[in-house]
Amino acid sequence: MYSLFWPVVACALLTIGALTVLRPLAHRLGLLDIPKGRKQHQGKIPLIGGLSVFVGVSAGLLIADSTAFEHWAFIGCALVIVVLGALDDALDLSVAIRLVIQSLVAIAMMWLLDLHLAHLGNLFALGPIELGWLGPPLTIIAVIAAINAFNMTDGIDGLAGSLSLLTMLALTFFMLMWGQQDTALLPILMMAALLPYLAANLQCFGLRKVFLGDAGSMLIGLTVIWLLLQGSQSAESSFRPVTALWIIAIPLLDMTVIMIRRIRKGQSPFQADREHLHHISLRLGLAPRHALLFIIGLAGVGVSIGALAEYLLLPELLVLLLFLAVGAGYFYLLTHVWRIVSTLRRRRN
Repeated sequence: MYSLFWPVVACALLTIGALTVLRPLAHRLGLLDIPKGRKQHQGKIPLIGGLSVFVGVSAGLLIADSTAFEHWAFIGCALVIVVLGALDDALDLSVAIRLVIQSLVAIAMMWLLDLHLAHLGNLFALGPIELGWLGPPLTIIAVIAAINAFNMTDGIDGLAGSLSLLTMLALTFFMLMWGQQDTALLPILMMAALLPYLAANLQCFGLRKVFLGDAGSMLIGLTVIWLLLQGSQSAESSFRPVTALWIIAIPLLDMTVIMIRRIRKGQSPFQADREHLHHISLRLGLAPRHALLFIIGLAGVGVSIGALAEYLLLPELLVLLLFLAVGAGYFYLLTHVWRIVSTLRRRRN
């Protein structure tokens, strides 16, 4: 197992340093979030959170072990995603360009580390369901889905970072408890880098606000799917594939519901709107911090269900059916939320 103290300390300090150094550069590079349209914040906010997290995590990995090929592989793939996100922040790239590059990163993951979906677990108690030739294309879909799921959560202060922090905490717990101690280094470093970012994003301790930007939300999505594949598909796995659904339940369900609604309206599934869970929470009257706590609470319930099911080794089919039932309920509530609210208000009046 790696010695964690110095990599974690360096990661946190370098993230803080990057947040300071990159702030003036953001104005020169056009990495600013300017309020307009759907964006209703005040002032021009630097989009440097993701870049700073990348600097901190990369440094932490290399300090832990600069000779580890898997560390360099992750840094290389993450660099591509961060550059893609930064360019998208500055230039507003097309969906096609983003999807092509995200697909190439997924292919690189498979080629460099053989990191892919190989099986779906023992869903029917007859042995692992091997994917065979379906594994690589499904891996590409999974990578794109995870990157965009976390990208879509970045809508109110602290949400993407807090959801990511919760996910990394769950992954660290699983990996430390069930045998992947070395693999746990990455989520621990992500937490060490996310905490300074969240402090700035939420303006704690008098810090000036920064945003993750697409570079940060995409980096988080890539890291999550990277760790989910390592945690569920390797020979010394820490959790079953079905548990991964619960670890990212809220980002995954929110993205799925939104895309289905857009397709049913004849829109592009990647078209931006204000129909996400965090937008609905605000329109229902919750203050931004209350909406943040509400959604994090829901995500915590999902993670807890997955952890409990994994600890009790509940049948995987049962865990999947429970997730699908929750997903169906989530879909119904989000697609009928205003009708439900209207009915409740009429009854109360």
